[in-house]
Amino acid sequence: MIDKKPYVGQIAISTQGRDKGKSYIIYQVKDDNIVFLVDGKYKLLLNPKKKRLRHIRLTPFINKELANKINQKLKVNDQMVYHALHEYSKLNKEATDGK
Repeated sequence: MIDKKPYVGQIAISTQGRDKGKSYIIYQVKDDNIVFLVDGKYKLLLNPKKKRLRHIRLTPFINKELANKINQKLKVNDQMVYHALHEYSKLNKEATDGK
């Protein structure tokens, strides 16, 4: 069973909108209903995508390296995010690029 609580660094798949099927990394959890997502290519750290929890599917995968850096306010760049999602998509055929 996948935990319904979102975590920073967790990979989420969009289930609604024109980005349906696209994978993101949770960059910030605003409250029990809103998260901010990044993908390192189109949704960058400077302008993350705001999404309601009911419009995403949380995966059990958490990139612990990114999560630790974000939580400790260490330097994180879009290239790190993109690389983490690329590695995830290579390991999981379920992740698509939303096309």
